[in-house]
Amino acid sequence: MGRRSLKLPPGCKRYVDHTGVVRTYYRHTSPPTPLPGLPWSPEFMAAYEAAKARGDRAGPMITGASRTMPGTVNAALVKYYASDDFKNMTKSVSQQNRGYLEKWRATRGDKKLRGWKHEHVQGFIGKLATPHMQRNNLRALRHFARWCKRERLLDVNPTVDIEKAKIIKTGGFRAWSEIEVDKFIARWPLGTKQHLALQIMLCLGVRRSDAIQIGPRHVRKTREYPHGILENYQPEKTKRTDGKLITVPLHDDLVAAIAAMDVIGTDTYLITDYGKPFGNKGFGSRMREWCDAAGIPPITDVNGKVKNAASHGLRKLCLTRLAEVDGITAQQIAAVSGHKNLAEVQVYIDNYNRKKAAASAITMLTAAQKAKVVCLTGEDN
Repeated sequence: MGRRSLKLPPGCKRYVDHTGVVRTYYRHTSPPTPLPGLPWSPEFMAAYEAAKARGDRAGPMITGASRTMPGTVNAALVKYYASDDFKNMTKSVSQQNRGYLEKWRATRGDKKLRGWKHEHVQGFIGKLATPHMQRNNLRALRHFARWCKRERLLDVNPTVDIEKAKIIKTGGFRAWSEIEVDKFIARWPLGTKQHLALQIMLCLGVRRSDAIQIGPRHVRKTREYPHGILENYQPEKTKRTDGKLITVPLHDDLVAAIAAMDVIGTDTYLITDYGKPFGNKGFGSRMREWCDAAGIPPITDVNGKVKNAASHGLRKLCLTRLAEVDGITAQQIAAVSGHKNLAEVQVYIDNYNRKKAAASAITMLTAAQKAKVVCLTGEDN
């Protein structure tokens, strides 16, 4: 076979499916013809010649035609990507969903959409390696299937009642500890960009996507709040879902961090070394680097999962600090965080009350034991 084995015969295409199996197809038939065996082997070449003969009789192949043949999954996805349902997703969600759908498309794109059944979805989801992969892929498929049914491209939604592996709850991103905050500040003191980034998230309780957006344009100084108040700010994550606006006075630590900076942006407080606002992923990477430089290592939780001190953990620490103020309510915390669901905020209050109750119980037990010893000692005398 010599050098010929390094290149596929004309009209062939090879890809690796989601299970890691290499598959080769002859593209110029409809649908593309799967070719068995290794390229250039007798078995492969016999199937190739037969497929080629069928393709030749069918006429010349138009580039891309198989991807948009009416009634196929490919054709439906093209329309779906152009729909308002898809475009109205946040950028990060649409990118993630498209990635999941494109991987699935590689295995089913040339098939008829109406031939898409429950067992096909269950089989695809069941082969994915982790519970999180199963959940995320199924979310993308469900959204696509609901759109197809509404557009009357499908009569039945095949993604209903799909079984998937259970995700073990690990609490999501972990909250920073006060010790970790002290270590970060020791490495990145007042006057550094890193210190300002920490205080924005820690004092306002905002997400990473908001920390890179917030700037002088969002803060107004009033008689009541001479140092400024973040007024009627719409969190980035909830812009498309009509989420709650937040109005938060600037904490003294944040005021000091802003005042100590030599340079801030006109639109955003945080800017890169080139004077431009940070991107979301870029800022996340830099925070990871800054944490590493401060000697804040990842920890292993009770489930054996390694968790880094991520940006979102500062938002959690902010809410934890609020929850540890005696008498504070879930409504007050939600007014800072922008949560709609008070049950999510109540978790922080309950966690603190649990710790306080446990400490109180041990204190009472210790006092009772000491009193008993004193009583017994008195009887002996």
